[in-house]
Amino acid sequence: MGLFSKKAPEPVAHPPVERIAHVAADLAAVRLRLDEYGTLWPPKRAASHTLHLATSGGWTAVRLPDAVHPWQLHNLAIWLLDCPGVDGRVFAVSAPAPTHPGYTLTLDPEVPDALCGWDSNGDGWTVSVPSNEVVRPEAVPVDRVLAVPTGFGPWEPVEVLLEDPGAAMNPTNAPDVPSRERLRRRHAY
Repeated sequence: MGLFSKKAPEPVAHPPVERIAHVAADLAAVRLRLDEYGTLWPPKRAASHTLHLATSGGWTAVRLPDAVHPWQLHNLAIWLLDCPGVDGRVFAVSAPAPTHPGYTLTLDPEVPDALCGWDSNGDGWTVSVPSNEVVRPEAVPVDRVLAVPTGFGPWEPVEVLLEDPGAAMNPTNAPDVPSRERLRRRHAY
């Protein structure tokens, strides 16, 4: 390799973990938003993935492929907030991974473009979605037990173009911002 050659970063292998976005919207509205979501990404940085949709009690669940970047769950949850009638009711749920416990996040009432919630160890999480910056463990301003709907099924496949955000997007959801206050100031409008 030459003196000025740049070595390409190794691709990040995301551990297979179930990740589901729950949104208080009907299936047709969620399908429309997913179609729009898929048009955001340039083809060179995106790939088609099979997501699965199911409904229960006025909610729609979107299950992502097990090995996609964790940022996709957070970004998709924020994107689905624009479905008609959602009124901030969205949950991003991740099963445990080797690098973090399972967690449930919802719209953060204090930090712009962020989700917050609790993990299965009882620690608070805040995730700034645009940059995937994470604060944990720190108390967050939402209920410790978030009432995520259940009883979804049957699951239907849908193809959606998803961007690969790259290795620099904190693939392990490791804490990389010291406090919610610093994150709020950094991302305040």
